[in-house]
Amino acid sequence: MALAGLGLVAGCTGGGSTRTTPAPGTSTSPAPGSSPTAGTSASPAATPLSPGQSPSAVLAAGLAALKAGTAVHVAISSTTSQGAITFSDDATAHGGRQLITTSYGASMRILFVAGVGYVEANVAGLVGLEQVPQAEAQSEADRWISISPGQELGQNTYDDVVDGITLSSVATELSIAGPLTLSGPTTMGGQRVIGVQGHAPASMQLPATARVTLYVAASDARPLRYQVSGVSGYENQITFSDWGEKLALTAPSGAVPASGGTPIVT
Repeated sequence: MALAGLGLVAGCTGGGSTRTTPAPGTSTSPAPGSSPTAGTSASPAATPLSPGQSPSAVLAAGLAALKAGTAVHVAISSTTSQGAITFSDDATAHGGRQLITTSYGASMRILFVAGVGYVEANVAGLVGLEQVPQAEAQSEADRWISISPGQELGQNTYDDVVDGITLSSVATELSIAGPLTLSGPTTMGGQRVIGVQGHAPASMQLPATARVTLYVAASDARPLRYQVSGVSGYENQITFSDWGEKLALTAPSGAVPASGGTPIVT
């Protein structure tokens, strides 16, 4: 649910997710699998941006570069007067992992391994992010729940839970509505970048003043930052780093299967 969560704090959703701002709770235990180690900083296979390319061509090149990557770290931060939510993701072509925390105390970890989603959350995370009934959340908090195609967790389907974790699903959620314009070139983190700017997509449910900008590296079109501006009291930013990082994703043992909207206790 990485990028689908952009509008959670603002009270809107994306990517089909029905999650809402959670209530306070306790933190979860660490996820299984080794931590990511820094891989090469080499960019994915992509051609450098050429002078005179149209905004739509630059945007397409950035999304293609993301999909062509092997792995990348994605950090998402969204803040409104209602609170804040952050995502820390490590995405690959076929899997990934995600940590979600909020200013209200909700915490959730999601693993996506071999086509199966695994969720571990505190009570606030299960109730507020997944809409699991309070009694079920209290019994299933801080343990791993597996979810496969056709199953549900709370009010969310399998697709909702694993959305925005793989590279391709991240790319599909970097939406910018036209008309598009180019900004820059400028530098960001020592790299020459070009920005593609447009309106916020309708799925974000933001005011018409909202503008979205995707900054890509001029050398190979890798996305480096995606941010929303033009909305008073609302901040939203995504940064991409650690391209080519090495990930070891391991399915947790003893996960409880989800079905019919609530976990099945075994």
